[in-house]
Amino acid sequence: KMTDNQLFIFGDSISCGVMYDESAHRYTLCRNTYDRVLRTQGVAVKSYAKPGCTAADAVRMLDKAEPLPGAPCVIEFGGNDSDLNWEEVAAQPDLPHEAKVSLSDFHDSLLRLIAYARDNGMRPVVSIPLPVVPDRYFEWVSQKLDRDAILHYLGSPEFIYRWQERYAYVALKTANEANCPIFDLRGLFLDQRDFRDMMSRDGIHPNEAGYAVIREAALKRWH
Repeated sequence: KMTDNQLFIFGDSISCGVMYDESAHRYTLCRNTYDRVLRTQGVAVKSYAKPGCTAADAVRMLDKAEPLPGAPCVIEFGGNDSDLNWEEVAAQPDLPHEAKVSLSDFHDSLLRLIAYARDNGMRPVVSIPLPVVPDRYFEWVSQKLDRDAILHYLGSPEFIYRWQERYAYVALKTANEANCPIFDLRGLFLDQRDFRDMMSRDGIHPNEAGYAVIREAALKRWH
């Protein structure tokens, strides 16, 4: 349970509550994310979450971060780390392409973040990345690019799911290696009858229902 009613967060847009608003045709923020609800209940939440952030980016922020000794430290990455440069893929679909952060750098960055938390008296918790809805994400990233070229590279939109799933596996493996508890966001969504119902149109961000599932699990765990 919570120590001194505190929570510390490293994360990306999922930890910021980013979702796609269908009616407004733009990204917006979910108003009822678990960290916002915890704040209203008197919990001191310090969040270093930023849209687009990778685990490697978070490591570069460590010298500016101010820890909360005694607090759980949620480490939520993987989505951006696994992302490909879709413009490059579309331009050169016959060449191999690397993710923004390699699997080995992702692993090393998570270990650095876990060590930082422990060195500063916090209790690290590794969040396992959400699953991707591959067909939606493929449609999303190929909107203004050569769709056929991207599909040629992928072979099938399902490739995106398998590609990103490796990062979830490494997050889990790294947590086990470091004897660190996990917050299994991926399992939460895969336990749903159809996790697609929990995801925004872009296939990578939760929708209101998805954030409600995360909120319920987080509040049960940390409050």
